Amino acid sequence: MVMRPSIWTALLLPVLVLTGSLALQPPATGCQRSCGGVDVPFPFGIEDGCFLPGFQIDCVNGGTPILSGNSYDVKVLNLTVMPRPEARVMLPVAFQCYDTATGATKGSEGGTVYISSVYRFSDTMNELVVLGCNTFVYTNSGPWSRSWYSFYSGCVAYCDHEGSATDGACQGIGCCRVDIPPGLTDNSMTFFGASAGSSSSWAHTGMEFSPCDYAFIVAKDTYKFQVSDLHMNGSSTTKPLVLDWAIRESNVTISTDNMTCPEVKNTPEYACVSANSECLNSTNGPGYICNCTQGY
Repeated sequence: MVMRPSIWTALLLPVLVLTGSLALQPPATGCQRSCGGVDVPFPFGIEDGCFLPGFQIDCVNGGTPILSGNSYDVKVLNLTVMPRPEARVMLPVAFQCYDTATGATKGSEGGTVYISSVYRFSDTMNELVVLGCNTFVYTNSGPWSRSWYSFYSGCVAYCDHEGSATDGACQGIGCCRVDIPPGLTDNSMTFFGASAGSSSSWAHTGMEFSPCDYAFIVAKDTYKFQVSDLHMNGSSTTKPLVLDWAIRESNVTISTDNMTCPEVKNTPEYACVSANSECLNSTNGPGYICNCTQGY
């Protein structure tokens, strides 16, 4: 019978000794490969020597997997290597609340998480959702250009009056959704609001039925709008989303322009060394992944 190794087995085979203090060694025997019912396949790992740099998972209290090295405790729902290299996680929503008597802003725009550089927010598996009744929110990414960033994505949610928003409907009345740009490494949001006494078209004076604006990146087909969400507790709400991962420049000691397969193939840090694996360029940000060749 022909053995069919997984992609992480293909990565596991070589012993890669690198320059400096960094060394990509094959996982030590006896590595813990699950936490709280979540499988932790290589290149992820929990103990020292069991993961590639940037892919450490903290197993908190023996039962809650967390992405290590981030600005927020990012809870892990699932980690996969094939058919897609991804991590499904929970992240907080961003929100901005208002004094509906004066229109002054209050509350917090919290929720921003800067994730480890091996990850990117999946632009194919996620969407941006904005909730509110006089609300414009956007996110951005990409290298700086004539307008600071290369990509912007956002939408407007509006309610003509209390009761105009409808459960299950997210076409701009109380709720809107839009695709996100590639390359996102954080979920920061920009809210357009109005200060007290402002005549801005984004004012929230007298809008007791929608005292806060919300924005969050969420896995497609997982969120269904409810009118009650216009009053959600933003500081304690999280949503599921998908992160793409790849071997990127932050994982290794070499420096290349894009970390593409042709650039790294003949370097000592090239990871796809198994005869049954092939290198594929990342489709979301720089870097590459190792895929099993057909039949394996």
